[in-house]
Amino acid sequence: MKKIILALVALIPLSFFSQLTTHSWDFDGETREYLMYIPSIYDGSTPVPVVFCLHGLGDNMNNFANIGMNYVADTANFIVITPQALVDNLSGSTAWNSGASAFGYVLNGSVDDIGFLGAIIDTLNTNLNIDLQRVYSCGFSMGGFMTNRLACEMNDRIAAIASVAGTIGSAVTCNPGRAVPACHFHGTGDATVAYTGNQYGNDAEDLAAYWAANNNCGGTPTVTALPDLANDNYLVTHYLYSGCDDGADVELYKVDSAAHEWLAPPPVNDIFYTTEIWNFFLRHTHPENVNVEEYNNLTFSVYPNPSAGVISLGLENINNGDIAVYNVIGDLIYHKEISSETEVLDLSNYENGCYFVEVSSEGKRNIQKLILSK
Repeated sequence: MKKIILALVALIPLSFFSQLTTHSWDFDGETREYLMYIPSIYDGSTPVPVVFCLHGLGDNMNNFANIGMNYVADTANFIVITPQALVDNLSGSTAWNSGASAFGYVLNGSVDDIGFLGAIIDTLNTNLNIDLQRVYSCGFSMGGFMTNRLACEMNDRIAAIASVAGTIGSAVTCNPGRAVPACHFHGTGDATVAYTGNQYGNDAEDLAAYWAANNNCGGTPTVTALPDLANDNYLVTHYLYSGCDDGADVELYKVDSAAHEWLAPPPVNDIFYTTEIWNFFLRHTHPENVNVEEYNNLTFSVYPNPSAGVISLGLENINNGDIAVYNVIGDLIYHKEISSETEVLDLSNYENGCYFVEVSSEGKRNIQKLILSK
């Protein structure tokens, strides 16, 4: 799964920088980053979906932001999150702890990427008006493997997934516990993650069959040859497993002769993976009432609130960990380690407005809103 530079057609010039922001904070002893794109039509009045986009091995969030999901969000009104994986010490490449295993080795096998992505959901829920029943994930190559791992292990928070050239890693034990809508795209000419004979996980058609069985779909998919619109020497065959529990359909797009790539819009290719992914997500909502509070499993108090600048944190039974304060755009403005059950923070040098106080300890985390008013 080498580094793949996405060579999408230049749809329109990059003109969204005022709405594309970079965020970082300390998570589990590492500085973690992600890009957030908020479309101009978002006004906070109604909850909006969230789409995670996970890059491949050796890639980065800035490059992967070019798959065009931001442009779809401009009209569909959803928030796009493009996180950054950490560098694996052995390979020297950025890698998700996806469970894609080669020769018994899992890149970044000790990194809590599931916790990291869950923490982003918590942060979005605190800062923005998001629809917790419409949080989705898609990914390419290793990002596809990581997306399938989320479907296996974090489907209580992820409504549906779509993967491109990345399946369920061979080191993952998948026990979803519910029907998960899943869509997969794969080229038969993929020499990096093979359509058949995948050395890092299950094969493309086996992946679709797995999710179909898990979702209690009909045993035989409906197979449709899609129109050959582009002069790209590719033919696309669509497999649809329907009649599944909770309407959790499973789809496979088999692209004859396509390599390890993300297909671009017609007339370059017959289908554009990005829009097909959103169209799939659009049809699926989490069947359960997702409540973020169960993940905020630390209790602490902030007083006075509102404050003129000096605040106290009541941290009963929290003996160690970290305190971080962020402004409304997610920039870290203050950080300290917990040393007592009552911590005093002097934020009097910061402007009036809304801030967020995060306390993390032993893998647990919570965020509370703080108002500075002098």
